[in-house]
Amino acid sequence: MKRLIAAACLAATLTACSPSDGEKLSYPVPDDICGIPADKDVLESLLDDGDKLEQDTGHFSLAEGQFCHMYVDGNDSVVSDAGWHESGYELRDLFQGNEPEELRYLKGGAYASWNRGVAAVISCPGVSDEGDVVSVEVRDMNWNEESQSLLEKLVPSYFDAYKKKLGCRP
Repeated sequence: MKRLIAAACLAATLTACSPSDGEKLSYPVPDDICGIPADKDVLESLLDDGDKLEQDTGHFSLAEGQFCHMYVDGNDSVVSDAGWHESGYELRDLFQGNEPEELRYLKGGAYASWNRGVAAVISCPGVSDEGDVVSVEVRDMNWNEESQSLLEKLVPSYFDAYKKKLGCRP
């Protein structure tokens, strides 16, 4: 009888801890990427499983070209990088000489996506001493066959939120 009770308790414990109970990640999923609003459901699908999520913006401000690393248990999971450029820089310039696999242009060329990322180039004169145009990329560091379509769901809301956070003129 004791063995039967022990077996039942073990089965209940294993069932309670199984991934099928609806819990996908072991940490709270944010609704932003280092302060820039982002689709929480998309982030939940992109972020790696683990015990601890940390967001690191480094020491650069948005006006300097801030990056954001979302670390899960100390490993890069999702990364957003920005870089400033002179006026006239376009989205296609971002990929000159290094075109990623499965590159697609979306929304009439306003955004690009590839197997592990999405990007936009945002006109934002007068905000940074570094330039008048900022390129912003979001990448899934441990990408799979679903990454591109998931990242495309961030477009355009994430880039619009980024533009707003920078204070770019409409």
